[in-house]
Amino acid sequence: MYNTFNTTTRIGDSMDDLSQQNIQDTAAANYRLMNYKPQCPMTNVIDFATSQPAINFTGSHTVGIGGCNIDENSNLTLSDLSRNKCKISLLQRSFLTVPYLGRGVNDVVAESQIQQGELANNRKSVNPSSELTHSNYTPLIPSLQATINNPANLIEGVAADGWIRGGIPVRQLTRDQSNHT
Repeated sequence: MYNTFNTTTRIGDSMDDLSQQNIQDTAAANYRLMNYKPQCPMTNVIDFATSQPAINFTGSHTVGIGGCNIDENSNLTLSDLSRNKCKISLLQRSFLTVPYLGRGVNDVVAESQIQQGELANNRKSVNPSSELTHSNYTPLIPSLQATINNPANLIEGVAADGWIRGGIPVRQLTRDQSNHT
């Protein structure tokens, strides 16, 4: 049943436009996905691809499309140069269970404590060591200490009377220059 009251009114929601859009999308997808040379020997595909100007051919790297050259690929990759035909002999372990392989005598209690860690019993409320200061005070050279303690060496307002933070305004500077000339 067609409902005229609760329909959407956007341009893309029109059924005519939607069908035309679907037709165009299908045609573009078919053009991009078309396989012009579905024959199995890759020589035909390579000849077709390299006959076109400004087309770079990369192929399907090792195995052809659909696995058509799997025998040639197997002969090239599994040759005598790439692998030996002898059986691989894996030595059986001398111990069936895993023993302690570290140096020296093992300590089970210490190893389990290292693996599991410790409980967090040293909290700030219990242990006030975090509230202590551990600063190493080194006194300065007397001449340097005298210059640092003098605020005239550090604060511009104390050093010069009439000092303005950020400098003199531009209007006042030009007015003063015109009066002095």
